[in-house]
Order: sequence, then structure tokens, then C-alpha cells
Amino acid sequence: MATLAVGLCGCATLTRGLDDEVAVISEPPGAAVTSSVGASCAATPCTLTVRRDAVFTVTVSKAGFASRTVAVATRISGTGAALATENIATAGLGLAVDAATGGALEHVPNAVDVTLTASAGPAAKPARARPEA
Repeated sequence: MATLAVGLCGCATLTRGLDDEVAVISEPPGAAVTSSVGASCAATPCTLTVRRDAVFTVTVSKAGFASRTVAVATRISGTGAALATENIATAGLGLAVDAATGGALEHVPNAVDVTLTASAGPAAKPARARPEA
């Protein structure tokens, strides 16, 4: 029985792992992506691999466009909740493991989908009238 209990501990952690993939999409595509947790990619569309328990921001930028920053939070996933419920057989030990590792969590939003807007360039100087000859 003890072996079974240890084997079931942290079911979500064991079956889903400690990392999650967060997709980043932009319009226009080809934007650079950085995050507050160090994950980045050179051009959208792309996928960031981050810890399941990480709460972070994603910044999407491209020359000629205003950058956008999006907050990414966590929530208990449907799959993670189902696996956590199975942990009742371990007298809550699995729940404690999943809570500590973030195994039952998923990121929202996922995908991060942003539309970049063209940045305003310097104001155009009015044309000067030429003196008539």
C-alpha cells in the first residue's frame, strides 16, 4: 500500500511535468518576444517554455510598431484538477506535491495573441511656400 501511495504522489506533476508551453502569435507576424522570466524567441509565431507555476509578462515588439506587454497568469487546469482529485488516495500528499510544483496549473492566456499598431513617426514638417519670382 505504501508503494502505491508513493507512486500516486503528485500525479499532475508526474504526468504533466513542471514546464508548460505558451504560444505567442502576433499580427503582423515576425515580432520579437521577451518575457519577464527569461524565455524569448526571435520571431512570432513561436512557443515559450516556462515553469507551470510562473506568473510573468510577455512583451512583443517589432520595428515600426508600438510594443505590447501582456500579463500571463496561472489557474488550475481541468486535467490538473482531475489528477489532483485522484490524489485523495494518498491522504493529500499528492495534492501537496502538485501545489508545491505547480503540476496542476496551466497558463492563461495561452495563446498570447496580440495585434501590434504602427507607431506614430515624427510629425511631418509643413512644406514651405517658395517665393514667386
